[in-house]
Amino acid sequence: MQRKGEIVGAVDFGSRDVRALIARQDEDGAIQILGHGAAPGKGCVSQGVIQDLGAAQVALKQALADAEKEARLTVQSVFCGINGRNVETFIREERVELDREVVEQEHMDEALQMASRDVLAAGKRVVSSITSQEWYVDELRVMDPIGIRGHVLKTRIHFARVPSVIEDNIAHCIESQRRELEDLIFTPIAAALGCLTPEDMELGVAVLDMGQSTTGLAVYRDRRIIGTSCFEWGAYHITRDLAAGLHISFEEATELMLEYGLAERLIEGGAGMAEALVVGFPGRQTANVPIKLKTVVHGAPPLASREELEMIIFERAKELLTKVRQYVHSRGMAKHLVRGVVVAGGAAHIRNLDKLVESIFQTPCRAGIPEGVEIVPQAAKTSEFVTAVGIARHGFHYRAAAKNGRVERRSSALRKFSRFIRKYFY
Repeated sequence: MQRKGEIVGAVDFGSRDVRALIARQDEDGAIQILGHGAAPGKGCVSQGVIQDLGAAQVALKQALADAEKEARLTVQSVFCGINGRNVETFIREERVELDREVVEQEHMDEALQMASRDVLAAGKRVVSSITSQEWYVDELRVMDPIGIRGHVLKTRIHFARVPSVIEDNIAHCIESQRRELEDLIFTPIAAALGCLTPEDMELGVAVLDMGQSTTGLAVYRDRRIIGTSCFEWGAYHITRDLAAGLHISFEEATELMLEYGLAERLIEGGAGMAEALVVGFPGRQTANVPIKLKTVVHGAPPLASREELEMIIFERAKELLTKVRQYVHSRGMAKHLVRGVVVAGGAAHIRNLDKLVESIFQTPCRAGIPEGVEIVPQAAKTSEFVTAVGIARHGFHYRAAAKNGRVERRSSALRKFSRFIRKYFY
């Protein structure tokens, strides 16, 4: 079926599910999600790293097939998010003198190459999104510097340095499905693109993309990236504690985490926690109601108190979120959170997680849902699809920049990158 407008495919390799979206951008810039798909990962991806290529191929094939069936079209290339272990992030600035007092494409290319020079490393790939580039002419910020007159061009750009093995196996998985990997974007930035409004990015906000095995962070202010990170833990750590403490399966632990969530009486702080243990405190009677366990190991108690369950969830969630808060404060980013924190990813469905975030960060918090797109399949209007929506938005920015000569297609860029490495390092 022929459709007008630009069409992109987006893939998000999550630890719990592999998700795919088919999106269209009309001439007026409006974005519509035409199809979506999600397939259980069954452990084929962990912390951004493909663990089982065969299982990842099966999940990707199913997710793409469902998205394409719903959209009633087929995509030949896809955009993809990337994160994982040992990912390092950088923000670099560089200046270029304008010899003819007008910005040309060669000036932008030179600035980008100079900015990325000290980020390059053996066994690593450098990923940067067109949406994370800033340009200034004579210290005045401009959206598109081409043709602007001045004396000095400056760029400020975000880079993620990722182990090559992560990218290589993602590309191989996608190519095995007879698709081309068109470009990559660092997952925390994709999550931000998927759920933030222009006002959020202007006033100041943090996005916490909490998945099964990783948690991504991106902080914005004045529509610029202040900082990003990828933490090597996620909701699985809560699940693991429940499975260990109650002697049950991981699957049941996940179900209990999402069903019961965080108890408000525990979120109220130290005093509230102490009072929660006193008989007669509101909620105490509910906390004592036993929960029948379905997958308890032989010899372990078949019942668990709700109080024990909620305490396990609370203590681990508090620990993980406190680590993020410490990271944000240690880098001076807390002052930028005028709009608070937006939580995306599967963990956003944990009951009262937003209240715990508010308590720890002392700032407003909301669950992130896709923003800036028309969602045709309502099933995709959830926190889990935020990153995939952001990947699609990145895809449209990338395509527009490629048409204008701002970026090179992936195959051309890789050849140019190889020449750059040989020139400066060999």
